[in-house]
Amino acid sequence: MAATKTAKTLLTSQSLAAAASANATEWNMSTAYGGLATVKLTNGASAPTTVPTVTFYVGEATGVKRKLYTATGDTVANSVNDIVCEIPPGAMFVNITITNGATNAITVEAYGQELTTI
Repeated sequence: MAATKTAKTLLTSQSLAAAASANATEWNMSTAYGGLATVKLTNGASAPTTVPTVTFYVGEATGVKRKLYTATGDTVANSVNDIVCEIPPGAMFVNITITNGATNAITVEAYGQELTTI
C-alpha cells in the first residue's frame, strides 16, 4: 500500500534582519498523520554574532502555540543550517518562529512534508 505525502512551503526564502523574528504560515495538520517541518538558515559573509533560534509549536486550535522543540543555527560566516523537526500524528496545528541573532541579517525559509494517507 502506497502512502501519500504532500509538500508545503510555509515561509518563502526571505532576508531576516538582525534581532528580528519571522513567523511561518500556520500549518493545519488536522487531517494529516504527522510529518516533518524543516527550516533553512543561511548566514551571509558577515554572520550574526549570536545564534538564530527556531521554535516549533503545536496546538489544538488555530493560533495556539505550545512549544514542541527549539533549535539554533550558528555564527559561522556563509554557513547553511538545516533544522528538521518531526511533527507527531497527534498535532493539529503547527507554527514556526525564527528569531535572528544580533548584528547581521540572514536568509530564512521553512517547508513542511505531511503524510496525508497510509
